[in-house]
Amino acid sequence: MNATCECGMTLEAPSRRTGCQECGTAGCRSCSIEMGTITYCRWCATSVAQSHTA
Repeated sequence: MNATCECGMTLEAPSRRTGCQECGTAGCRSCSIEMGTITYCRWCATSVAQSHTA
């Protein structure tokens, strides 16, 4: 996993990293969104949410 989140926050502690199950992007806790039991990055979560409302 990368050392920084897409938002620019440094990901130093592995326990604070989460991976998007859609694209695999490493993200900080602020950019990770849980929908049900699946964790997405904020960018994929937006896409998934839009596809569910269409």
